Amino acid sequence: MAYTFARERIKPGDEIVLSIMEHHSNIVPWHFLRERQGAVIRWAPVDDEGNFLIDEFERLLTDRTKMVAIAHMSNMLGTVVPVKEVVRIAHERGIPVLVDGAQGAVHLDVDVADIDCDFLRLHGPQALWPVRQSACCMASYAHLAAIAAVQRRRAR
Repeated sequence: MAYTFARERIKPGDEIVLSIMEHHSNIVPWHFLRERQGAVIRWAPVDDEGNFLIDEFERLLTDRTKMVAIAHMSNMLGTVVPVKEVVRIAHERGIPVLVDGAQGAVHLDVDVADIDCDFLRLHGPQALWPVRQSACCMASYAHLAAIAAVQRRRAR
């Protein structure tokens, strides 16, 4: 998503929000985008027990936030992020959300329609698939167009 959807939409100073517990496969592409486009990466924290801090996440979102990319479940901590709530909060602000579903898809029942994310990515090796096998589910174009309309209204 960093090289396709986001590359055309991220301008210098625009923000991407990740959690501090992301797998490197959901960090490295955003770091490259930061270096090439001048984006800013903001990090959603966890508490000392590894719990995702939804209130802190919400405070990170600004008018400059153009993308949220977040793990459904941490590969290091086992923390389950309340992605449905993350998506609701981001969508209220017109921000698209990529959910890294690799761990969650293996350990949880995942209903992409219920989560309502814009993208759900499954990185093969993370999900215990053979190397070089991955998948991505994308919301409908109409859904993404509605997100873009909210962003345009915010920019006025």
